[in-house]
Amino acid sequence: MPVLFFLPWVATREEIQLGNMRLVPYVRGEAPGELHGVAQGVLDGIFGSYGNQAFHHSRTSAHVTHSTIITWENDAERSDLSDEQITSRLEMANYLAFSALSQRRFCSLYEYCNSDGYQVVAQRFSEDRPGDTTLTTRRRDGRGQHFVGSSEIPKLIRPQHVDGRLTLSVDATLAIALLGLPDGKLKKRISEAIDVFLRANTDSSTMQERSELVLMRVAFETLLDSSHDTPGLRRCFRKHFQAELPVKPTWATGSLSEARWRTRWPKNVERPLDAWVQDFSAARNAAAHGPHGESEPSVWQRHNHLLFSSWLFPLMVKKLLAVEGMYELQEEDVVARRGFEAFFAHDLLAFADGEERDLWWNRVERNLLLSVYANALFSASEDDDDDDTEADKSG
Repeated sequence: MPVLFFLPWVATREEIQLGNMRLVPYVRGEAPGELHGVAQGVLDGIFGSYGNQAFHHSRTSAHVTHSTIITWENDAERSDLSDEQITSRLEMANYLAFSALSQRRFCSLYEYCNSDGYQVVAQRFSEDRPGDTTLTTRRRDGRGQHFVGSSEIPKLIRPQHVDGRLTLSVDATLAIALLGLPDGKLKKRISEAIDVFLRANTDSSTMQERSELVLMRVAFETLLDSSHDTPGLRRCFRKHFQAELPVKPTWATGSLSEARWRTRWPKNVERPLDAWVQDFSAARNAAAHGPHGESEPSVWQRHNHLLFSSWLFPLMVKKLLAVEGMYELQEEDVVARRGFEAFFAHDLLAFADGEERDLWWNRVERNLLLSVYANALFSASEDDDDDDTEADKSG
């Protein structure tokens, strides 16, 4: 049976080519019209099982009207795929989701997403009954299968924690770099680490913070090829950032002072990064081992560790790709990698002002990127001056 790959909850207005992957707009009843010999009606049947909650009193759900289909260059009409080929393509789809999450803005009403929003479905279908499908789910003793019948009424509803207005927004350069990774140890490490990272960034209420913290520790260990002990992880972090962090450590001023960090972590701390790694590991141990975890509380609460680590991880993946010559760090990436230790002085989701308008996360990030914004404004001003000069010459 042929297979259709798609992002049911993500809309796109135009086709996008990422390496050998093509993202095609789906509009119910209209587009793409026909795809690899599959008619629009068949596609509507497949998407008919997916929907949003409806607010009209007589209906509980409504079909998704805009989504995104994924195809590959070597696709043939109605081509069948093995389970191994499907798994390989879903791994590539993880790169797509990661490239979206890598550029999200935290503590903002806009430009945010989670991994559940970029969930990719690989669905086998029959053209005579395209709305019929069987969902394969995990069981502790293997797997189970659940039949989904007629697609006249959607049965698979967008989760509440996924934005209903989610539109495709990815770091295309990063996605292409990941898709171009040659087979080998580095690709295996990055792919496995990204898979764990995405599982820790679903925003689903069924995933507890303590589980997310354990997963983030696994993601870092996998990415850095670290041992499972804290000293080993600390050494890997130091090695990864050693060429970019200031030689002379700087402890930012805030409610969480250098003295506060050193009181909790009096040994093996040469710079703020060392203290954070130890604190992160302690928070992870407390989450993983329950009442037999760390006896003393960590300096940062879980929400700080999860927010910061989810922001830092993509910067580390980019660096590994840059070292291989497959990605060029942007000015914003460079500045963030050099200055991230400033975050450690604050409770990141606490208000930075008495009027409760500005979070410490936003304030520190804004100060970090101030030079980037200034350079962008200066470049824009120079472009305007050049345009005025050309206009004067023409006059």
